[in-house]
Amino acid sequence: MLSERKRKILCAVVDGYIEKATPISSKDIQEGYLCECSSATIRNELSALESMGYLIQPHVSAGRVPSEKAFRFYVNELMYTNNLTSAEVERIEKYFNRKINTLEDVMTAVTRIIADVTNYTAVVVKEDMSDTITAIKLLDLSNGKLLVVIVTDSRVLKDGMVDIPDDFNEKMVSQAERWLNKLFVGKHVSEFINFNYPYVLMNDEFAQFNALFKKIIDVLKKQSLFGGMDVETYGESKILQHSEYADARAAQKFLAEIEDKEKIAEMFTYDGGEDGSVTIKIGEEDSAPQGCSVVSTRVSLGENISGSIGVIGPVRMNYKKVLSVLDKISEIVIDLIGRDNK
Repeated sequence: MLSERKRKILCAVVDGYIEKATPISSKDIQEGYLCECSSATIRNELSALESMGYLIQPHVSAGRVPSEKAFRFYVNELMYTNNLTSAEVERIEKYFNRKINTLEDVMTAVTRIIADVTNYTAVVVKEDMSDTITAIKLLDLSNGKLLVVIVTDSRVLKDGMVDIPDDFNEKMVSQAERWLNKLFVGKHVSEFINFNYPYVLMNDEFAQFNALFKKIIDVLKKQSLFGGMDVETYGESKILQHSEYADARAAQKFLAEIEDKEKIAEMFTYDGGEDGSVTIKIGEEDSAPQGCSVVSTRVSLGENISGSIGVIGPVRMNYKKVLSVLDKISEIVIDLIGRDNK
């Protein structure tokens, strides 16, 4: 547990670094945040926070910069969202006052305004789960793997591969296939995505290969998710406006990652969240690109159509503003979709 003073100092370092993109000194903290504390006291607390892994000192004579651990603590416990200015709210609302006739129009509008207001790369992922499942096939490839195939009323998804135990015989493959069809044929893919295992896995017939059944379900979820997915990005070049990407190699690496739409979709959808939930991923250990953060919120885009909207930017991101923008835009999108469905 951090003391109240350490929490305040850590928050000051993160806020200062987000604003200035330079190491934050004890003097900066005293003058801007904690005038009641002496420089010596602040220096001692900074050293303690550094030893705890929250801060980094680039050079002996420099101030401190927050680590990814500090940013995670900041977004989990220290941060509060800012209210948008009236000008920002007016700008967002004005953008949506334009003619919007289709869901694709909504997605385009959302990416444009998020990127313009936050100054980060905007992402919208649409997951169309309206297909009805007509069959599930498990094909034993005789090399220790199963090919998992989902057939729906509009497409065939057959890229899923599952490793199987050596003792998994043809009869067990048939049993698994029969259970999967019993569970899912006739249902929308959206029901599949939100499926949880426990009540099925308590069945005695399946007890001998529960672990494999879970693997199959996970592969089916991933297949069906990507099969109905559409990804739109905007503002990729905005990353070049941030000091972390002044180096050409860092910028090129980021732009290359943004081109991988399947990877982007995975970042924005594998969060287990429900509509309205917010996910913040910080750095590679959190499944974000190296040196980046991903902030997203789930939003309903119609019946059996889910979505995620958000941004990708440097770890030194203005999280307060991003969350406020996403909250406002989610509110507008929900209202637009609701009106269209009436």
